[in-house]
This record gives sequence, C-alpha cells and structure tokens, in this order.
Amino acid sequence: MASPKRETDGNDGVSDGAGAEVAHGGAATGIAATSASSTMPDDLMIEILSRVPVKALMRFRCVSKYWNSFVFDPNLVKLHLQRSPRDKPILYTLSDYGEYDDDAHYLHCSSTQSLLENPNSVVGIDDDGVPVFANYDIVGVCNGLVCLSRIHTNLDEIWVRFWNPATRLSSEESPSCYIECGCANMAFGHDASTDTYKVVAAVLSDAKTHKIELIVHNLGDDCWREIRTTDADFPSEFRQTKGVFLNGTLNWVTVLGTGNSRSLVDFCFDLASETYTCFQLPNDVGEGFSELGAFGGCLCLSHIYHRESFAFWQMKEFGVYQSWTMLMNISYNYFEFPRYLIPRPLCLSEDGNILILVCHAEYQLVWCNRRHCQIEHFEIPHKWVSLKSTDYVQSLVLPYPTT
Repeated sequence: MASPKRETDGNDGVSDGAGAEVAHGGAATGIAATSASSTMPDDLMIEILSRVPVKALMRFRCVSKYWNSFVFDPNLVKLHLQRSPRDKPILYTLSDYGEYDDDAHYLHCSSTQSLLENPNSVVGIDDDGVPVFANYDIVGVCNGLVCLSRIHTNLDEIWVRFWNPATRLSSEESPSCYIECGCANMAFGHDASTDTYKVVAAVLSDAKTHKIELIVHNLGDDCWREIRTTDADFPSEFRQTKGVFLNGTLNWVTVLGTGNSRSLVDFCFDLASETYTCFQLPNDVGEGFSELGAFGGCLCLSHIYHRESFAFWQMKEFGVYQSWTMLMNISYNYFEFPRYLIPRPLCLSEDGNILILVCHAEYQLVWCNRRHCQIEHFEIPHKWVSLKSTDYVQSLVLPYPTT
C-alpha cells in the first residue's frame, strides 16, 4: 500500500479533521492566531478537552480556525498526554510477508490484558490497522510519536522523520547522515528536562577500522551532532539494531572490550546529559542472541542459551546489577518451531507470570505461564508480527516544532 499522503486544501494545511495527513506547519501554534473567541475560559476548555479521545479532537478541528488552533495549544497537548489511559497498550505491526514488506505494513494497538486473555482473537485483525509509510522502518515510539528511518539504496545515507499515527501528522525528513554499509543502530526517546525528542544512532564511520560514532538528531533541528566518546569505555560492537527507551535513557546490548576481555553489556545513553555508561548483564549471559526490551516499566533481557533454551530476565531496579531476576527459562523442546528460530517477547503480565512470545517465521504466538508451567501455541495465519512499543499512548504531540 502506498504511504499516507500529506494533502492540503489551502485552509491552514488541514485536509480532513477525521484523519487525513496534514502538512508540516498546517496547525497553528497557539490560540492567539484564532479569529473567533471561546465561549468559556481557556483553562476550563483545556480541562474538558484533555479528557476527550484524540480521534474526536481531530474532528473538532474542522469546526473553525479557532478549534483548529486550540486543539494543539501546548497546555492542552501536555495535559492530554498526562491524562491518557495508562493500561500498558501494545503497539505492533502486522504484514503479510515480513517486517520490511512495503505493500502490507500496518500499525496496530491492543491492550496488554486483551492479549494475555486471548492473543489469537486480538492479533491478526486488519480492520483497524494504520498503514505505515512505505520504504520506512520504525526506530522507536515515545509519547505517541513514531520515529521512522529510511536508508538510501546505496546503503550510505540515512534519514529520519517523525509521525503521530493518531493525528496523522508527520514531519519532513531530517538532513541525511552518512553511514557505512547501511550500518546504523538507532533508538528514539524523550528528554523530559528540555521537552526534546531525540534520535540517537551508533553508525559505522570507517569500515576498515570498524570505528563507531555516536550521533544525535533533535526533533526540529537541521543537523546531526556527534557525541564525544573514548575508546576505553565505548563499545566495540553494537549487537542490538534498535535501542530501548526507558527512564530517560536509551539502551542497547553491546560488546565492551576486545579479545579475551570481551563482555556483553547494556550501553545506556542518558538523553538529558548526553553521556553514557555501561551496565553488566546477568553473569551467565555470554555469546548468543541477546536483546533488551522494556516491559512493565522495567528493563528486560531475552537470551538464547546455545540454541537450547530461551531465557527472560528482568531488572527490577534500573541500573542495579543485583536486581537482575530470571523470570523464565524455557527449553526449545517445548516450542513447536526449529531451534534456529528466535522467539521475541510481545507482552508480559504485571505480575511477571505470563509472557507471550512471537515467532515470526512460523506465524506463531507462544503463551507461557510461569506459575502453572504451561505453554500454548497460537497460529497467526500468514501474519508477521513485530512489537514496536509496550506503552503506546494516543497523543496530540506534534511531530515538528511549533516555533
């Protein structure tokens, strides 16, 4: 399916209040630009509208220029985000053939509770899917914003853009960034101290020396900035393609050191200070597939032990090594797919007793109950499921600067 269109009709860039794409700059930045006056005080209007779903608010924009402007008043945007339902909804994509298939790539949202109770009845329904921009990959999701990336066909340049699926608004592409061999390990998050959305990339800048550079792009900026690093404490290899946003930091599984001193660590980048540190992973986690995720507000680690078992760890207290706790260790003998395939976590119950895994190649969901030692497999006919966020929320956050 073609990517969503950013249509305009000559009226402040708005083509359709019910969900059509709106060009950058189409929304006014404050209520001072309106030509009509409110029938009640602005603070009371904000209080009321902060409880209204995004879809309805987008329809209100068609009423008048005043409403078109008021819906994106910064105070309303902030309060609406604070009051958005926090039932830990899951955001994922469905496609017919694979994660990078451009013609059938849809964004879906489902509550964690629905997935845990009956995963087969939730995943696989296309009716409410939102088509993702063609030729773009999803880097990350934060406060309702989706960061998308596009790599040049020559694999030497990369661009990002920002998109709010709930409002259908998107930014222009960022300036391009040079990369080697299409290698870019990226992550997206929010710096609450400055209310800035940032995308960070670890890029291979020299294929001969395998030198890795760390660069940052802020939403609204016209450049990428390089972060100064030192060889002594900077990873020699990034094992995780997409980092995880949690507690104001971005996290990747990386390799620290060389030769016999190599070890797998969590490379943790602080978005506020733009500094980094490395946390130890559980002691017995060595070579093999490892991937960090965020579930239940905690950093989690998936690890495959010698193609024999799948282990799932949770860091109960962020940054504290002693808090790593193994929740599950499941032998491949219990899976209905070959050992060379890697299951990925989709959602975790609040008490940590139920974990749902997805096996892309076999179109399967695996329901794992730790307390009762039960495992069930669910078929998803011809659907490739890929988790994008474990705490998605529909918001009014704009994907471009307002000034």
